[in-house]
Amino acid sequence: MTGATSALAAEIQLFHDKGFWSEPLQTVGDAAGVATGNPITQVAYSTPEQYKAFIQSAIAGGDVPDMFTWWTGSVFSELVETGALAELDGLWDDLIASGDFSEGTRDFYKVGDHIYGVPLHLSRWVALYNKEQFAEAGVEEPESWNDLIAAADKLKAAGFTPFHATVQDGWRGFIWFQEFMIRTDPEAYRGLHDGSVAYDSDAVRNAFEIWSDWYAKGYFSDPRSNEEVADFARGKGSIYLIGDWAIGLIEAAGMTAGEDFGVFIMPNQDPSLPASVIVEGGPIVLSKGALDKPEVVEALKYFVSVDGANVWAEASGNSIGNSNAEPPNVLVAEVNQQVSADATLAIDRWWEAVPGDIQGEVVAELNRFMLDPTMETADEVMANIQELNAEYWADN
Repeated sequence: MTGATSALAAEIQLFHDKGFWSEPLQTVGDAAGVATGNPITQVAYSTPEQYKAFIQSAIAGGDVPDMFTWWTGSVFSELVETGALAELDGLWDDLIASGDFSEGTRDFYKVGDHIYGVPLHLSRWVALYNKEQFAEAGVEEPESWNDLIAAADKLKAAGFTPFHATVQDGWRGFIWFQEFMIRTDPEAYRGLHDGSVAYDSDAVRNAFEIWSDWYAKGYFSDPRSNEEVADFARGKGSIYLIGDWAIGLIEAAGMTAGEDFGVFIMPNQDPSLPASVIVEGGPIVLSKGALDKPEVVEALKYFVSVDGANVWAEASGNSIGNSNAEPPNVLVAEVNQQVSADATLAIDRWWEAVPGDIQGEVVAELNRFMLDPTMETADEVMANIQELNAEYWADN
């Protein structure tokens, strides 16, 4: 795809790598056209790596798309450092003054002294579960680590696979790794991302030991599935650890949120640890040049408005964190309530927290473990990841 900025002035293109949201994004884009006179046309890339290469090439060539999605964390900081992005401080002043967004949400998109994005989605990584299978196995939502293990044993005894997890699309290997780390040693988890903790440390090995043991007990589904969401809807796993952005996808696959599947936040292994949850807040950003195009700015404002948030929520099942918008579904509303009641800490997702230069190679190693989940493989994986990690931090 070339000529990202050569479209007609009235056509605003939103580039992204989330093909599973192409239809909902176009629904919002069409609604933006009705509201502002300038529709947004979504343009999807098939994989994150191809998408990154496209954006990096566009920046290098000085032909940056007006509007595109990205990730927070280190890769966001690296993108800001290119000087290609527009500062959105004024827009955020208006969003906070209106009461639509909190300062905490704004700061999620802050790099240095300025704000460079708005939420495409603001998602918590939670456990979605098959209510029928829980009922048949006599299982309730687990409130402790011991409850979780007992639930897995009961589900397996009833003929169900307790946990659903795959390596689909090449990026999912970090999901259970990050969860085991924050449930056992969240400080070590944070240390992995600044080089102060090694990937072959005792804390990491402990996470792999739990992971490998659960595979050995038959707790996990076949990681080779290429229809992860559909397979959960088909009942191939009872508990699906994923961002709450997947709720809409699961409903599209035939289940109804709150009726066919429920939600809980994973418990800590150490009960003395504070309640916490992984949070992902993928941003939409504008190029510097887009600030001189009123139609682009108005389209972005529509996306984060109450009306835009409600259209997006209905079309995709996602929340963007607009406080005056309706929750997209009953499960997100339930998570909102639990997070507030428990003063749940937000922890950065591994994908955003890890240095972008080693992100792909590290997740490939985690995928490799999932395909052969023995401690022998784990030792090789830990050694390989730590070599990558040490080389990176030696130069940075």
